[in-house]
Order: sequence, then C-alpha cells, then structure tokens
Amino acid sequence: MALSDVLKKKQATGEAEQKVEKEKKNPFDDVRVVIAIILVASIALIALIVYTSGLIKQKNEEINKVKATYEQNQQSIANLMALQAQSGVFRQQKAEYDKMISSEPIDKMQVFMDLEDEVDAHNCVITGDVEIEDPTNTGLVNQASVSMTIVGSFTDITRYCQYVAYGDPIRRIDSIKITPKDDTTDDKQAEIVMVVFSKG
Repeated sequence: MALSDVLKKKQATGEAEQKVEKEKKNPFDDVRVVIAIILVASIALIALIVYTSGLIKQKNEEINKVKATYEQNQQSIANLMALQAQSGVFRQQKAEYDKMISSEPIDKMQVFMDLEDEVDAHNCVITGDVEIEDPTNTGLVNQASVSMTIVGSFTDITRYCQYVAYGDPIRRIDSIKITPKDDTTDDKQAEIVMVVFSKG
C-alpha cells in the first residue's frame, strides 16, 4: 500500500472521528437551553401578571368611582323628585307669604303707629324712642330694622313676640333681651330688634 493511500486513509479516519464527535451532543447543552427559555418565559410571565394586576386594580378603582357617582346621582334624582312632588305646596306657601308682605313702601310713621297699636293690644307699653332705620333693598324685598323697648308682664311680652314672629304682616325678630323693670314690680322690660319688610 502506497504512502499516499495510508495518508488518505488516516485523513479519512480522522475526519470520520471528528464527524462522530460532532454528532455526539452534550445532553447538558439541551437542558441549559431549555432552562434559559423557561427562565426568560417566567420573567416575561411575571412582568405580564404584574402589569395586568395594575390594570385590573386601576379599572376596579374607576368602577368604584363610577358606582359612587351613580349612587350620588340616584340620591340627587330622588331628592329632586321629592321636591318636584311638593312644588305645588311650595308655590302655594310662597303665594301666601307674598300676600303677607306689604306692596306699599315702608313708611316710618305708619310702622311706628302699627307698633304702638300692637303693643297696646298685648297689654304692653313702648318706653323710650323707637328707632327705625332707612329701608334697604335686598334684591327681593325692601327691609328696615326697628329697635324698641317695651314694658309688660313676661307672659304679655312673650305673646307679643309670638304675634310678631308668626303674624301678618311678616316680620323677623333678630334679638330680644328681657330684664326686670325694677324691684317694685313684676313687670319686665324687653329690648327688641325686629325687621319689617315691603315689596314696594
């Protein structure tokens, strides 16, 4: 056998051995690849779960806000429906109150004379000056503050104040200060500040 043939045979045998070695795979190489793929997939899955959980939490908060707004709106609608059901009563009350407010301008002399008659009718007496301020306009009505002091029994003063607060015409009592008149009598002295109204 020629030297060249031996060399060729050796070379062919070496290539075959290399080929066989290449074909023999390390089983750990496959496991490492699989582990790497699983690790990457796990990280991606965890990231997806965290992101999705955040979205779900945000949407739940939005849903809760919408529910709260809906409930408030439902309550508001119920209140409006109740008010609408009573609107006829309110209109009637307003008409009655409007009738109790004078359409004439506030006349200080007339106010004084009316007060004198009313106080006298309740067994009381006006003492001192009656101060009637100039009328001011609130946008809806004219009004004037009246300050006066009356003397009478506690019961009569109380009845007079009730008459003013609930009678016709409408007036508002802003303050009442009741003190004993003196040591010689049971009469009381009441300092009263009230407001009279007019549409004129």
